[in-house]
Amino acid sequence: MGKLSKFDDVDVFASLSAILKQNTGFYQSDFDIDKSIITQAAASPQKEDKTLLWLCRPMGTHCFRERDVFLKDTAPHNTWRFYREQTSDRILAYAIELTGTEHGKVKGNLYELDYARHYERVKDKELAADTVRLIYEHGTRDIPAGQYFAGNPDTLYGKFERFEAIPNDPDALRFLLQEEKHSREQLAPGDFKAHIAVLHDGLIETEARRIVAEMKRRDTPNSPNRTHFMVELSNAFMQLANSKDLDRLFSMLPYQTLSFSKIEGRHGTYALIDKNENRNKDIRKPRPSIRAQLQSEKEKAVPKRTAKVKKHDLEV
Repeated sequence: MGKLSKFDDVDVFASLSAILKQNTGFYQSDFDIDKSIITQAAASPQKEDKTLLWLCRPMGTHCFRERDVFLKDTAPHNTWRFYREQTSDRILAYAIELTGTEHGKVKGNLYELDYARHYERVKDKELAADTVRLIYEHGTRDIPAGQYFAGNPDTLYGKFERFEAIPNDPDALRFLLQEEKHSREQLAPGDFKAHIAVLHDGLIETEARRIVAEMKRRDTPNSPNRTHFMVELSNAFMQLANSKDLDRLFSMLPYQTLSFSKIEGRHGTYALIDKNENRNKDIRKPRPSIRAQLQSEKEKAVPKRTAKVKKHDLEV
């Protein structure tokens, strides 16, 4: 992954929706759950509710409070780690800092995350949380983590509202979250439209690399008549791709005998190459989108500012 960016004062729902369309082919309705979580967090008076971590994958999305992701054995922590440990999915991940609402829109700052590196931080810095706090309408009760609870109303505190894990060392969690905030605030501001173009290029490149890797893994021709090697184009990619995307994918695959075709009796579209084709090749250099090229040229053209040095012996 290249240089990460931050995007200040964005329409959170519109921005995440645009990102979603570059990676999530199925279960986009998960985003409705995310929007509910974000809306509740935006209305909450609690500061720790205002920073969320969001990821999208080919088959859905997840949104959690940042503090929960760093607490060991919680569902957010385990889920955030799962997609790195158990899948090879392309994951797009972001931190969201909610700042308020404006004309009915939830506003905030969006920070791009390198999911693989962030996963390592979550794994290395996880904090124990051996207590669960049950939060009711008029009070709270603490129970050991892992102890069953039904979420029924409490005779003293009334209606059950939610629960949360409590870290064994609250100060350690507070310091960790401050570190995370300071780290992402160092990111350079980005052009969001250019960012979406780069993500779209990445969608196509990821599919090209997957197909090439699958072609290399085949031991024998696997087409019905055993004359070709074939790999099915992923369903999630096909849900998102248009005809121009398919043309770009075709141009990136390094095979002289390549064709995209339907197979009788099977669903889906397949990339096929002749059984005698040399499969020990890598993808052709991807052609970036025009917007991504313009953004790259714009960044190169901007001169770097020389840092000002404060002279303590002079009054300025």
